[in-house]
Amino acid sequence: MIRFRCLQEHDHRALFHGKYMTLEGDAPRMFNVGAVHEAEDEIHVCEGELDAVILRMLGLYAVAIPGAKLWFARHRRMLAGFSRVYVWGDPDDAGAEFVSKVTRSLRTAKGVRLSPQIGDVTDTYLAGGRDAIFDAFRPKSPVAA
Repeated sequence: MIRFRCLQEHDHRALFHGKYMTLEGDAPRMFNVGAVHEAEDEIHVCEGELDAVILRMLGLYAVAIPGAKLWFARHRRMLAGFSRVYVWGDPDDAGAEFVSKVTRSLRTAKGVRLSPQIGDVTDTYLAGGRDAIFDAFRPKSPVAA
């Protein structure tokens, strides 16, 4: 599978193309499936391949589904053994649909909220670095009284 990502800062849909594009007839596949075999009890699922690359660069095992509407039953079976699955959808309607679909199909899945003012995993990392990513999915410690 070959995928392409538009790197321009503009409204991709208004210009009649998506952020990601695939060669015609190429079947959608999970990106970075090796992470399923390398991870221990926790894995991260992203909407885009570059988001998974960013998370992996930060030491997190991550896979990507090539588009919000491309979550299939086979993906559920591939991730069924993990005690925690973090789902990183883009902060838009399609991303919310993606997070909902994955969390409904995996009882161990938990959605990660990203700021609509900032954007997806890659945008969040570029805006705030490692701390912004880890702050998004790690529970905050209670303040000692």
